Amino acid sequence: MSNNAPEATREKLISVAIEEFAARGFHGASIAQIAGRLDLSKQALLYHFKRKEDLYAEVLKSISDHLLSVVRSSTEPGASPEDQFEQLILGFLQTAYDSPLETKVIMREILDNQRKDAAPEEWYLKTFLDAIIAKYDDIEGKAALPFAQKIAAVYAIISSIEFFSASGYVLKRFYGSEEFDGIQAAYREELRAQIRRMVVSS
Repeated sequence: MSNNAPEATREKLISVAIEEFAARGFHGASIAQIAGRLDLSKQALLYHFKRKEDLYAEVLKSISDHLLSVVRSSTEPGASPEDQFEQLILGFLQTAYDSPLETKVIMREILDNQRKDAAPEEWYLKTFLDAIIAKYDDIEGKAALPFAQKIAAVYAIISSIEFFSASGYVLKRFYGSEEFDGIQAAYREELRAQIRRMVVSS
């Protein structure tokens, strides 16, 4: 994006773009629709982002940066590596609840493979996954595990959170708000049990 754009304008643009990409996916969202919601002309938006691909990349980077902030802020420095890992995962769960549109964009990106030709340095969500792996490696015995085993374990727990948080509306509609509150609490405990299984020393 142009360095001349005020930060408030950039944040509003990214916010609206997240809503559109969440609702319509990369292919369904349009620069004209996003610009219209901001009372901008299509040409004005294209001044900041030359292509829709550039705007979408900025959206993914914004989401990745947000998730990385969870890694940095959700753990207590004095806690054990095991507790820090649990705090991180539970922080990610809360972030998924608090930011459902970001969760939907991530799921669309994974399921639709919307930027399969993107350069590796633009795989912004990989940075977040690598940060989780690094935190997992801090636990005794985990750094020596095969990378494939670690990424599979981390991906299983992260994808579970994404799917559950994206299912909230449907579960609430099927079972009602009161029952859903119980489901949410039970899911959190199930997640904690899964985390404890992951952090047990080999």
